[in-house]
Amino acid sequence: MANENGATAADRWEVIAARLHNRGNPADGAEEIVIAEAPEAEARRVFADTVATASEAGYEYMRLRANGEDVDCWPKATGWTV
Repeated sequence: MANENGATAADRWEVIAARLHNRGNPADGAEEIVIAEAPEAEARRVFADTVATASEAGYEYMRLRANGEDVDCWPKATGWTV
């Protein structure tokens, strides 16, 4: 049964963080690390908690994913970024 957002209990939620391979050259790409695989509420909590310290932890970006689709991200996209 789906909730009001269309999510079901079988949905796969992940919190992903990425660190650059080479901070001096972002073109070298990043390594994505799965911080958590959890039900939606827990994944959202872990995402929010981790975003709060992401910069200090050296993360280049973070993603909250449901079934492989990005639901939220850090840093937030703005009109100034591509």
